[in-house]
Amino acid sequence: MRAMQVLPILLAAALGCQAAPPPDTTAEAKQAIDAANASWARLTAAGHADSLAQYYHANAMILPPNMPPVHGRDSIRAFFAVLNTMSSPPPVLTVRADSVWASGAMAVDLGRWHFAWPAAAKRPPGMPAADSGKYIVRWVNDGGHWLMAQDIWNSDVALPMAPTSPSLKK
Repeated sequence: MRAMQVLPILLAAALGCQAAPPPDTTAEAKQAIDAANASWARLTAAGHADSLAQYYHANAMILPPNMPPVHGRDSIRAFFAVLNTMSSPPPVLTVRADSVWASGAMAVDLGRWHFAWPAAAKRPPGMPAADSGKYIVRWVNDGGHWLMAQDIWNSDVALPMAPTSPSLKK
Protein backbone atom coordinates (compact mmCIF):
# COMPACT_ATOMS: atom_id res chain seq x y z
CA MET A 1 0.00 0.00 0.00
CA ARG A 2 2.85 2.38 0.80
CA ALA A 3 4.30 1.86 -2.75
CA MET A 4 0.96 2.96 -4.19
CA GLN A 5 1.27 6.27 -2.33
CA VAL A 6 4.87 6.88 -3.39
CA LEU A 7 4.32 6.14 -7.11
CA PRO A 8 2.29 9.31 -7.85
CA ILE A 9 4.90 11.42 -6.05
CA LEU A 10 7.74 9.85 -8.08
CA LEU A 11 5.78 10.29 -11.31
CA ALA A 12 5.10 13.97 -10.56
CA ALA A 13 8.76 14.52 -9.69
CA ALA A 14 9.93 12.86 -12.92
CA LEU A 15 7.59 14.95 -15.04
CA GLY A 16 8.66 18.11 -13.24
CA CYS A 17 12.34 17.43 -14.09
CA GLN A 18 11.88 17.70 -17.83
CA ALA A 19 13.88 20.43 -19.53
CA ALA A 20 12.06 23.62 -20.40
CA PRO A 21 11.34 24.05 -24.11
CA PRO A 22 13.73 26.34 -26.01
CA PRO A 23 12.68 29.98 -26.05
CA ASP A 24 10.70 31.40 -28.96
CA THR A 25 13.32 33.32 -30.93
CA THR A 26 11.11 34.07 -33.93
CA ALA A 27 11.25 37.87 -33.62
CA GLU A 28 15.05 37.90 -33.27
CA ALA A 29 15.51 35.46 -36.16
CA LYS A 30 13.08 37.32 -38.45
CA GLN A 31 14.90 40.60 -37.83
CA ALA A 32 18.27 39.03 -38.73
CA ILE A 33 16.83 37.19 -41.76
CA ASP A 34 15.12 40.34 -43.08
CA ALA A 35 18.40 42.27 -42.69
CA ALA A 36 20.32 39.59 -44.60
CA ASN A 37 17.63 39.37 -47.29
CA ALA A 38 17.67 43.14 -47.77
CA SER A 39 21.29 43.03 -48.92
CA TRP A 40 20.97 40.26 -51.56
CA ALA A 41 20.01 42.57 -54.44
CA ARG A 42 22.89 44.97 -53.77
CA LEU A 43 25.44 42.19 -53.30
CA THR A 44 24.40 40.16 -56.35
CA ALA A 45 24.24 43.27 -58.57
CA ALA A 46 27.79 44.12 -57.49
CA GLY A 47 29.02 40.54 -57.91
CA HIS A 48 30.02 40.08 -54.24
CA ALA A 49 30.15 36.28 -53.97
CA ASP A 50 32.37 36.52 -50.87
CA SER A 51 29.85 38.69 -49.05
CA LEU A 52 26.95 36.40 -49.99
CA ALA A 53 28.84 33.34 -48.76
CA GLN A 54 29.26 34.95 -45.33
CA TYR A 55 25.51 34.50 -44.75
CA TYR A 56 26.07 30.72 -44.82
CA HIS A 57 27.35 28.53 -42.01
CA ALA A 58 30.83 27.06 -42.65
CA ASN A 59 29.23 23.61 -43.12
CA ALA A 60 26.15 24.84 -45.01
CA MET A 61 24.63 23.12 -48.00
CA ILE A 62 22.68 24.65 -50.87
CA LEU A 63 20.38 22.55 -53.01
CA PRO A 64 20.05 24.34 -56.35
CA PRO A 65 17.37 23.11 -58.76
CA ASN A 66 18.49 20.56 -61.36
CA MET A 67 22.01 20.42 -59.89
CA PRO A 68 23.84 18.38 -57.27
CA PRO A 69 24.10 19.78 -53.72
CA VAL A 70 26.86 22.30 -52.98
CA HIS A 71 28.58 21.69 -49.61
CA GLY A 72 30.51 24.19 -47.49
CA ARG A 73 30.94 27.95 -47.51
CA ASP A 74 33.91 27.88 -49.93
CA SER A 75 31.95 25.87 -52.50
CA ILE A 76 28.94 28.13 -52.03
CA ARG A 77 31.20 31.15 -52.62
CA ALA A 78 32.42 29.52 -55.86
CA PHE A 79 28.81 28.80 -56.90
CA PHE A 80 27.88 32.49 -56.59
CA ALA A 81 31.13 33.54 -58.28
CA VAL A 82 30.14 31.47 -61.34
CA LEU A 83 26.86 33.37 -61.53
CA ASN A 84 28.91 36.57 -61.61
CA THR A 85 30.88 35.39 -64.64
CA MET A 86 27.78 34.59 -66.68
CA SER A 87 27.22 38.20 -67.66
CA SER A 88 28.40 41.70 -67.10
CA PRO A 89 26.70 43.27 -65.28
CA PRO A 90 25.81 40.26 -63.08
CA PRO A 91 22.20 39.20 -62.47
CA VAL A 92 20.28 40.61 -59.52
CA LEU A 93 18.67 38.31 -56.95
CA THR A 94 16.12 39.60 -54.44
CA VAL A 95 14.69 37.49 -51.63
CA ARG A 96 11.76 38.04 -49.27
CA ALA A 97 10.82 36.03 -46.18
CA ASP A 98 7.09 35.39 -46.10
CA SER A 99 7.22 33.55 -42.79
CA VAL A 100 9.80 32.65 -40.15
CA TRP A 101 9.48 30.11 -37.34
CA ALA A 102 12.19 29.88 -34.71
CA SER A 103 12.88 28.05 -31.49
CA GLY A 104 16.14 28.42 -29.65
CA ALA A 105 19.09 28.41 -32.05
CA MET A 106 17.14 27.13 -35.09
CA ALA A 107 14.84 28.94 -37.50
CA VAL A 108 13.06 28.10 -40.74
CA ASP A 109 12.40 30.78 -43.35
CA LEU A 110 9.87 30.26 -46.13
CA GLY A 111 9.81 32.89 -48.84
CA ARG A 112 10.00 34.09 -52.42
CA TRP A 113 12.90 35.03 -54.70
CA HIS A 114 13.21 36.98 -57.95
CA PHE A 115 16.18 36.74 -60.30
CA ALA A 116 16.65 39.19 -63.17
CA TRP A 117 19.36 39.98 -65.68
CA PRO A 118 19.97 43.71 -66.16
CA ALA A 119 18.57 44.95 -69.48
CA ALA A 120 22.08 45.58 -70.85
CA ALA A 121 23.42 42.16 -69.81
CA LYS A 122 24.21 39.52 -72.38
CA ARG A 123 22.74 36.49 -70.68
CA PRO A 124 23.56 32.85 -71.39
CA PRO A 125 21.65 31.21 -74.24
CA GLY A 126 18.24 29.94 -73.22
CA MET A 127 18.17 31.88 -69.95
CA PRO A 128 15.00 33.89 -69.39
CA ALA A 129 15.41 37.60 -68.68
CA ALA A 130 13.76 37.03 -65.29
CA ASP A 131 12.71 34.14 -63.10
CA SER A 132 11.04 33.80 -59.73
CA GLY A 133 10.08 31.11 -57.30
CA LYS A 134 9.96 29.94 -53.73
CA TYR A 135 12.57 28.84 -51.21
CA ILE A 136 12.98 27.35 -47.77
CA VAL A 137 16.05 27.94 -45.59
CA ARG A 138 17.02 26.41 -42.26
CA TRP A 139 19.00 28.94 -40.21
CA VAL A 140 21.17 28.38 -37.14
CA ASN A 141 22.30 30.86 -34.54
CA ASP A 142 26.05 30.36 -34.30
CA GLY A 143 27.74 32.56 -31.73
CA GLY A 144 24.99 35.19 -31.89
CA HIS A 145 24.87 35.30 -35.72
CA TRP A 146 22.02 33.80 -37.72
CA LEU A 147 23.51 31.82 -40.64
CA MET A 148 21.97 29.68 -43.34
CA ALA A 149 22.55 25.96 -42.84
CA GLN A 150 20.46 24.49 -45.67
CA ASP A 151 18.98 26.40 -48.59
CA ILE A 152 16.73 24.95 -51.28
CA TRP A 153 14.71 26.72 -53.96
CA ASN A 154 12.84 26.12 -57.19
CA SER A 155 11.36 28.16 -59.97
CA ASP A 156 7.76 28.98 -60.78
CA VAL A 157 8.74 28.91 -64.46
CA ALA A 158 8.17 25.53 -66.07
CA LEU A 159 11.17 23.75 -67.55
CA PRO A 160 11.26 23.87 -71.35
CA MET A 161 9.70 20.87 -73.04
CA ALA A 162 12.17 18.35 -74.41
CA PRO A 163 12.08 18.12 -78.19
CA THR A 164 10.01 15.24 -79.43
CA SER A 165 11.85 12.57 -81.36
CA PRO A 166 10.76 12.39 -85.05
CA SER A 167 10.20 8.66 -84.66
CA LEU A 168 7.61 9.32 -81.96
CA LYS A 169 5.55 11.61 -84.19
CA LYS A 170 2.93 9.76 -86.23
